[in-house]
Amino acid sequence: MSQPAGSWQSMRERALLTLEREKSAVIRAEAAEAICDAAADAPDDALSDFAADVVRLLNDKQEEVRCAGLALAAEVLPPAEAKDVLVRNIADRAHRVRVEAVGRLADLALPDARGALAVALEDDIFPVRFEAARGMVALQHSAGLETLLTALEDPDLRFRAAAALAQLGNKDALPRLKKAFHGWFLPAFDKTQLAGALARLGDSEGVEHLFKRAGKGWSMDRAMAIELLGEVKAPGAKERLLTILKTTDDDCRGAAARGLGRLGDQNLLDDLARVLGEQLTADDVKLDVAEGMLRLDVAKARERLTSLVLSDDDSKAELATMLKEFTS
Repeated sequence: MSQPAGSWQSMRERALLTLEREKSAVIRAEAAEAICDAAADAPDDALSDFAADVVRLLNDKQEEVRCAGLALAAEVLPPAEAKDVLVRNIADRAHRVRVEAVGRLADLALPDARGALAVALEDDIFPVRFEAARGMVALQHSAGLETLLTALEDPDLRFRAAAALAQLGNKDALPRLKKAFHGWFLPAFDKTQLAGALARLGDSEGVEHLFKRAGKGWSMDRAMAIELLGEVKAPGAKERLLTILKTTDDDCRGAAARGLGRLGDQNLLDDLARVLGEQLTADDVKLDVAEGMLRLDVAKARERLTSLVLSDDDSKAELATMLKEFTS
């Protein structure tokens, strides 16, 4: 039986055919990415169908295609198998492929990948070392601290470096974080991310910046600042976030709901649940509230979310995915 034109099966088949026939590097790279997209759309019980595609992509001569193969491996293979594939590719001759392999390995956060990450910390390409440092942070190891501090000076890596340093929680990072925070012409998102890292390490200036940005009538980074107030558990965050949540015409209610969830105070469950009972509440806000509730108490949240009414199939699918992720 033929598959619908828009199905993940047909997307995969067309992409594989393009890889075989096409000469253009750009088009072949797009085809490889399309295979990853098809895997993302496929049901869990069909992911094993992509195992052969992982091998096909990783044996390709084109770097971008091999990178897609690594992304696919991380997406469709069991974590232990994905780790083995990624480790085998951290010595690829192309530094772009090494960056991809080490970055995907870092995201798996598997303790037995520590040795491979330690090797990657010695790579002669800085972005490879940076990804390895992120992986060490995921394992709560400070071996890559200096690499992350150096990355604060790189506009392309600064944002993720600040997040990793916040996760590591090493106060030795404070001076360099402060220096980066006070740098000239910082993008708003970078500055707020740096403020979040400072706040996580107990710096009052970082907390002050988050409150300031959360109080703006409109700014690109306002939602981010609001959620970070909850993530870093800033003093006074609960009251500020509840005020935003209860303001029905505030565009950042969803961010406030996620931030309240990150505070970890189970007494907030009822405050969040009340939003779900409001009329005319948009699906995106309901989903943010659902996430906040699940962060507070998975069992009680699931019970309340079973009767949640959402207006479209995409929102329903997102809720189902969210429930699965928090339950697993």
